[in-house]
Amino acid sequence: MEATVRGEAQGPVGWVADLGDLGAALNSAAAELDHSLLNETAGLESPTLEHLCLFFAERLRPQFPGLARIVVARPTISESCAYLVPG
Repeated sequence: MEATVRGEAQGPVGWVADLGDLGAALNSAAAELDHSLLNETAGLESPTLEHLCLFFAERLRPQFPGLARIVVARPTISESCAYLVPG
């Protein structure tokens, strides 16, 4: 999974988003699905890559309003999906 955040550089450091915070949020969202059946998770009854992108976007957007894109990939079978977050 990848997340892209866009926006104006902020504060004295000059970053758009703290990548440590973004990484922690990505790990937290992924942990919700760890050791569970995806199709038993609300919103993932049909656990396609597209629905996984939406799942992660919904969890990340409140903390990262500049969230622009989510990519979920299954490299073992050369599949991926990119979701452009509206906004």
